[in-house]
Amino acid sequence: MLDSVTPSTFLSNTMVCDPLMSWTEIFGTTEDDYPTCDHQTDSDSFWTSIHPEHWSKHNVCEWLQFCCDQYKLDANCISFSHFNISGLQLCNMTQEEFLDAAGICGEYLYFILQNIRMHGTSFFTDLEETKLSNKDYLQSSHLWEFVRDLLLSPEENGGILEWEDRGQGIFRVVKSEALAKMWGQRKKNDRMTYEKLSRALRYYYKTGILERVDRRLVYKFGKNAHGWQENKI
Repeated sequence: MLDSVTPSTFLSNTMVCDPLMSWTEIFGTTEDDYPTCDHQTDSDSFWTSIHPEHWSKHNVCEWLQFCCDQYKLDANCISFSHFNISGLQLCNMTQEEFLDAAGICGEYLYFILQNIRMHGTSFFTDLEETKLSNKDYLQSSHLWEFVRDLLLSPEENGGILEWEDRGQGIFRVVKSEALAKMWGQRKKNDRMTYEKLSRALRYYYKTGILERVDRRLVYKFGKNAHGWQENKI
């Protein structure tokens, strides 16, 4: 199995994001009472055995329920109207579209989907093994950790980022488009721009990974960020 997603890669507490359209508004139920999906109907049976491109709208609903339950995602993060679509439409969504539809939760939904597409039914049958062995892939795929690692690696940084106050975790983006290009290469996305990247960075304010700094191109690591402090590396 490709290194991918595990519950341990998420924050220990359910993430809270600004709601766009809640599970309640779409399905008439609370986030603690997700709709029960019927696996007995011929058209929607055994969604885990179907390639995501062939999922029905109901299968997509089941997948979202699985993600919220398995990875403790907050249903209020997710604009469910954006996911009232077929599996083919879901698979055609870009990572940026996932972020727009689900905030910081969109990053996790995107990587979960890509791993299901790549591994098929083995993603589910090997889920327990995946939990134990596949922690690093998603972590290294997080934008904030990519930024952190660049700051800690001057030989790879190339003057793209610089510390303003190392002790306080405050840093500046010096070459914004170069940073976006490097992140785009990492994600195999040649349409990445700094506007998209900065929007993704701002989502981290909600989780305490980054804190707002009222200066252009300047950011600060928050209480939930780790690995950047000199005495804790």
